[in-house]
Amino acid sequence: MRVRRMPRRVTAVALVAIFGALLAACDDPPTTKLTTVVFNCQATPGGNDPDGLQPAYEVTAPQAVKPGAEYNMTVAPEVFTLDAAGSGGTVTQLTNMVWRVQVPANATIVSHSIAGWSNVGSGTPTSTVAGNIISVTIPGPILAGSPATLPTITVRLQATGALGARIEPRIAGTSHNDPGLSFTARVDLGWLGIVNSALRCFPSPSPALHSTLISQDAKAPAITITAPVADQVVVRNSTVLADFSCNDGTGVGVASCVGTVADGAAIDTSTLGSRTFTVTAIDHQGLVGTKTVTYTVVAP
Repeated sequence: MRVRRMPRRVTAVALVAIFGALLAACDDPPTTKLTTVVFNCQATPGGNDPDGLQPAYEVTAPQAVKPGAEYNMTVAPEVFTLDAAGSGGTVTQLTNMVWRVQVPANATIVSHSIAGWSNVGSGTPTSTVAGNIISVTIPGPILAGSPATLPTITVRLQATGALGARIEPRIAGTSHNDPGLSFTARVDLGWLGIVNSALRCFPSPSPALHSTLISQDAKAPAITITAPVADQVVVRNSTVLADFSCNDGTGVGVASCVGTVADGAAIDTSTLGSRTFTVTAIDHQGLVGTKTVTYTVVAP
């Protein structure tokens, strides 16, 4: 069973869950990381599929926070569509779906909530916390052929680790008996009748979905772009020299400051239309800042 990208379609017993985010108490806007997770699944009745589910999880959180700081991380499933056709039968619906997120080490949960679901059936999704696991339950039924949006989790965390430690959320689950994703697929086998197949899946391997550094310097370098000016209009083939700088203030210092072209070099004015100029700054602990301005090239 294979998962295809957004709008995500899931074949037969294959299904999806995925994750995205927002933020609060930190110095910089959050960053988003998209990670594909390979699930090892077991269907009963059915069999094992070591890599049939491969959803991509999108998690957004701060690059860095100060010790003891509170911040938001949201985990938002992508839209997916269940394909009815499968090998040996027709999947008509999914029920009793549960997906689980592991609260990362070096942080504790302050609060959490879920919101934003659609086309997931008449049952109301709920969420619970047990130990270091947040579980989201979707009763369903999620019908085949209809794009469904699973709930988004918003988690407020407090950084409790030491300086230099990282907070890295992951999908929960270590085995078929300890799944990170589970659900029941209703399969029509024709003259053989209806079968409810229970799937239990765990991530194998289980990669970090994001990484937040605990640091006294929780701010990425600041970027100033003097030229081109935002919304500047320039004549085609004219010469405009890039002028930009990066500054980390009282932080750990700028490791690199790179623009679309080098500082002092001519920007591209050879093509008519809207163009962008971007500068990326990275400090010595890996925090990344970016800034983009748009300019327009017109005919002489």
